[in-house]
Order: sequence, then C-alpha cells, then structure tokens
Amino acid sequence: MKRRDDDMSCVDDKLSTVDDISALHRIFEPRSIAVVGASANPTKRGYQILRALDASGYTGRVHAVNRGGGSILGRPVYSSVPELPEAADLAVFCTPAAAAPGLVRDCGDRGIAGAVVLAVGFGESGKDGARLEGRLRQAGSESGVRIIGPNTSGLLNLPRGVNLIGARGVRSGGIALLVQSGNIALDLMTQVTERSRMGISICCGLGNEVDVGFGEVLDYLGGHDETRVVIAHIEGCRDARALLRAAAAVTRKKPVVVIKSGRTAAGSQAALSHTGTVAGPYDRLSAGLAQAGVVEVRRTDELLPVAEALASQPSGPVGTGVTILSDGGGQSTLAVDALHEMGVPLAELAPETSARLRMLLGPAAAVRTPVDVAGAADADPGAFARALEVLAADPGVGAVLLVGLFGGYGIRFSAGLAESESEAARSMTATMRGLGNGLVVHSQYASHESAALDAFREAHVPVIGSLDVACRAVAEVHRRGARLARSRWWRPGHEQLRITASPHHVIRAARGEGGAILDEMEARALLGDVGLVFEGAEVVRSADEAAAAAARAGCPVAIKLLSKHITHKSDAGGVVLDVGSAAEARAAFDSIAGNASEYARALGFPEEDYAAIVSPMLAPPVAEVLVGACRDPHLGPVLTIGSGGTWVEMLRDVTHRVLPVDEREVEAAIGELKVSALLAGGRGGTAVRTGPIVTAAMAVAECVMRWRDVAEVEVNPLFVYPDRVVPVDARVGLGVGRPHLKAAAPP
Repeated sequence: MKRRDDDMSCVDDKLSTVDDISALHRIFEPRSIAVVGASANPTKRGYQILRALDASGYTGRVHAVNRGGGSILGRPVYSSVPELPEAADLAVFCTPAAAAPGLVRDCGDRGIAGAVVLAVGFGESGKDGARLEGRLRQAGSESGVRIIGPNTSGLLNLPRGVNLIGARGVRSGGIALLVQSGNIALDLMTQVTERSRMGISICCGLGNEVDVGFGEVLDYLGGHDETRVVIAHIEGCRDARALLRAAAAVTRKKPVVVIKSGRTAAGSQAALSHTGTVAGPYDRLSAGLAQAGVVEVRRTDELLPVAEALASQPSGPVGTGVTILSDGGGQSTLAVDALHEMGVPLAELAPETSARLRMLLGPAAAVRTPVDVAGAADADPGAFARALEVLAADPGVGAVLLVGLFGGYGIRFSAGLAESESEAARSMTATMRGLGNGLVVHSQYASHESAALDAFREAHVPVIGSLDVACRAVAEVHRRGARLARSRWWRPGHEQLRITASPHHVIRAARGEGGAILDEMEARALLGDVGLVFEGAEVVRSADEAAAAAARAGCPVAIKLLSKHITHKSDAGGVVLDVGSAAEARAAFDSIAGNASEYARALGFPEEDYAAIVSPMLAPPVAEVLVGACRDPHLGPVLTIGSGGTWVEMLRDVTHRVLPVDEREVEAAIGELKVSALLAGGRGGTAVRTGPIVTAAMAVAECVMRWRDVAEVEVNPLFVYPDRVVPVDARVGLGVGRPHLKAAAPP
C-alpha cells in the first residue's frame, strides 16, 4: 500500500497507483459496510448511520458490530469484527478514539479494505492525542487498511446510497466536496439543497489525514463520472505536493475550486488545533494551486456559485472578453470596476454590433460594454434576449454577465410580464449554449420566487444575488480557457526533479567542517556551476590585505563581511560601500570585524576570525530583485522572486512558484510583481529585458533541485541592468527541510 513519505528531499511525482485507486473504489463504492459501534440509541452516530443507509437507498450489505450483540433496526449485531460473516469493503467506527488502533488491526485481519474513523481526540487535541494518532497510523500501515480520518465528518456517495454522514434531503448531483470541517460540509450541502439544481455526488471529510489525503481522493474524483466539479475546503494538508500533483491532472478534466482556512498566522494556529495539520506558508501553497489550475476563493459565499458556473458554463475562446448586459448604469459600472480589479478584459464590441444594438434598444441605450437597455425592457423583457443574441454573435464576446432586475419584472412591474420574462430566459439560454459562450445572471430577485430565474436554474445557468459574487463567477468562467491553455505544471511520466546523489564538492567540504550555511564565496562557487556569473572578488583577512586588494581592484570598492554564521551582513554592520582609498579600506575592514564580533556575541553566534570580500563598486542598477529557492517540507522545491535589497521583508513584493517551472512560468511570475512596472520603464525610466532575470531564476531553481543537501538559496540583491543582471550577494543553507536563512517573505 502507498504510504506517505515525510522526507521531501527527493519528491516522488507519481499519481496514485492502481492498488491505491482500487482500495479507494472499495471505500467510496463499497459492496458491504460494517458499522462498528452500532447502537440502538437514536442520539448515537452508530444508530444514525444505520438509519441513514436505509433512508439513502444503499443496496449493499450492512453489518452491525457491538460487543453487546442483539439486533438493531432488524439487523443482527455481531459482537466483534472477527465475527463478521464476510470481509466487508468498508468499516465505519462509531467508537471512542482509544479503540481505533485495535479495531484497524482487527479489520486488517478480517480483510476489510478501509475504515472511516469518526472519533475526535487525536493529533488535534495535544500530545496524548498525537501519540494515539501515531498508533493509528502505524496500525493502518501494518495491516494494509486505508484510513479516512480520524476527526472526520464522514463519507457520502449519494449516487450509490452510501451515507455515513447522516445527511438528509440532499439532492444527488455533480458536485463533490472534500472538506476538513463538518460545519463547512453541512453549510455547503444546505446551500446545494436550497439554491442549486446540481446536487452532491460525493462528500468526504478528510479530517486529520492520518492516511488517505487530499491528493489521493482528488485522483479518484478525476475518474468519477458522476462528479462534474470538485469543491475543497483545506485547513492543513499533510502532503501538499500530492494535492498539487493530483490537481494538475484533474483540472484538465473538471474544475476544482478551493478555499483555504488558516491563511494567517492566527488562522493557521486555529487550524492546527482543529485538525492537527498545517500546510506550511500559505503564499507558497496558493501559488502552487494556481499553477495546478485550481480556482482559489477566499469567501465562503463564492464557493458554490463559482463552482456551479465553472461546471455549467463554457469559457469561450481564448482572447475574447466579458460583456455586461444590464438595465441600470449604477450596478453595471460597479461590475466594470470589479472585473477590472480582477484583471478580466471587457469585450470591445465591433461597430456593427453597437449599431445593431442601437436599432434594437433605441437612442437612450448604452451600446458599448457595459450595455444598458435603458428602459427598453420595462414593457418587454424580451429586449434582453434580442440584445443578448446580438452580443453573443460578436467574435470578441466570450461570456456575458446579466446584471440588474431580470427575474423581477413580473414581480416589480406587472404580473403580465412574467411569461415573456420566462420566455426571454429560455431564449438567452439557448442562444449562449448554441454559440458556446458562458452566461452568468445577477439578479436582485434571486431570493424571490421567479419563473424566469427558475428557467435559468433548470438549464444550469448560475443565478446569483450578490453582484460581487456574480462578477467573480463570470471572471472564473472567462479565465478557464486561459487556464487550460497554460503549460502543465506536472505531466505523468515526466522526470521532474534532477536530484544528484553525490553532493557538490563545496557542500562536502562544508559538511566536513560541520557547517549548515555556506559562506558567500562557497555560495558563489556552487551557483557558478549552474550558470550564475558573479563579478570578481578577493577574500581578505586583515586590514592590510583589504588595503592591497582595494588598490588592485581600483577604488571605489565595496567591502563586505565573509562569515559562516552571519548571513545578513547589513544587520551586523558588515557592509561598507564606496571605499575610496587604501586608508579607507583599512578602516572599513576593522569596522566590519568589530561590528561582526559584537553582533555575534549579542546573538550567541560562535566567535570566528572574520574575513571580508573586496570587489569593485557596481554602477547603480535600474532595479534590484531577489531570487531564491527553498525545499518546503510539504510542497518540495519552491522558487521565490521579488523586489530585492534591504527592504524586501517590509515591501513583501514577492511571488512564488512550486518547482519545476519553465521559462514562461518564471516570466509570468515576474509580471506579477510591483517592481515589474519599474522593469518595464515606468515613470520615464529605462526598460530592461527580463530574459536575464529568468535565466538567473532558473539557475537558482536548478541549485535546489539538483543537490538534495541544499535547503535554501537566496540571491539578494540581483542588480538588473537594461540587458544583463549581476548577482551581488548570495546565501546557501544546507540541511534538507531545515531553514537556516532569514525568510524573505514571512507567511
């Protein structure tokens, strides 16, 4: 059986195996279920699950287990797992936490494939719970039983009648839910029941992920025919790289929408106390989700509408835009603002399109995006349908957002308009479906009984009461085409990580001296072997040597501390610039050595014989950037690019990419930075070629990917000139997964 390897030093980029999928198939589509801890008490989960299986139409065999024996709901009760008449596919434990490890071993002996462990009291509850969770994990590993949970809300497969959650009245449909919170699951199922026509296919509460995790279940859902879209709520993910790996494959087939709780430091601590898991720095995970084609939302009210829109609406051709069709200028202007802030292009209508709209809607109408019918629909809502037909035929239109009162004309103005309004809704649906364009409807009457809005809903056109949420939904519909056209982050069968078994000679030497950090000259040598070229520099170990080196280099020069322990030279007073003479060089060396000694004593660093680097002063650059990489314990190798220099931590102008990446992805990352405006020649400045920055970033990434001993690399600053870059300072930390360098961008 597949078991997770916590050592991300060598990432195994493989999807779930055939055996893994087979085991999950037995869990999600069991032919027989054992309810362990069955009860005759209607308030107990052991009773509620038996009742729910009957009510949901489960046609497989159900066995009740309780050491007291007897019968419950007409079923015989077996006193223990070994006494079961068959090897059930799945067991659900409605028992105290302490019993779970032993029950898992019993299930393994009986040939049961999987167990859903509902109990709390494991890793989320402190040291004793963590030890119990370790015993549970070991029991699963040794017995071959795949475990969902513990601390889980349960499992639901409505098309197969599998209801281990106890949910009632939930419609079967195409939405799959992966959650780590019972409240989130209940809220989403309630929303689906009350507002959606799609329904639920599968709901899986992963809880503490002691074994089966997000990645494996997402793999399974990728091949689940009844599932059209996946919604995931993540608090902490034990194997985030496996999640991204699966998402990169699944999002090619169906949309995946994620909301991540624990994005802040306070929220992360709350997530730890809830599920006992943490996914690591949020910004890195968020970047990886985007690379894998996942749509991430941050508001709970966006989850279901965005998922429904993506599942039901085509994205339209790449290169098209979104147009707005409204019956009022105020809301349509707000929609324009919202879409612009999200970076969604508005469709520029062809002159003939505007001319046709003018003929249809009259002189008062606005006939460029946003299109405003300006009262033309007050007596005839069919004006919307006729206008939409014209808009949809424009080659620049990929999706349409309908904004305003539609759905309420028969309520607000005259009941006699209800039928024509419904007919207009059916006509608009047919028009957009025929042309392959997306349609999202915002209506102020979304919460009212409206036959017109029901006509949209029956055709699986999203109807949304919040204008902001409607804008987000149509934005993601539009972006899906570009998302699918994006180069794939992970490809099956493609060797991703070029890890070299033997360490670099510089690393071997540093390890031999017990070092955890390379000094700058060692870092330069390592990075030089992956193609990053530094300016010349001379190492000096005394004031006299500094003076001589300055004379050889030609003043002015820069003199910087060279240390095994102090990596942030500026903080230690270890940098002197514009040294103009031999005398100044002597003074600079003495000052640097003295400052470093005081700094080391204050921080408890070992005392050392301080050296320095003397190098020619460089011309002022157009910009300074940071390029770094680290080996994240959850995600594996991650690249970071940002504004550089001493202000990097305060500006926090950084972006991340989970490795490996290609040059196009790095180019896109640079474009996300605020400093990109400076690189493009903003405010009358000099524009630069970003190609050399991309090359430097790829070299830094290669360093982390090639040598497993390299935990972190940081080049900061990287001076950027119009047609070249020059690395000025470099740091390398050793020790897989153990950070030694000060973080460039705290989570």
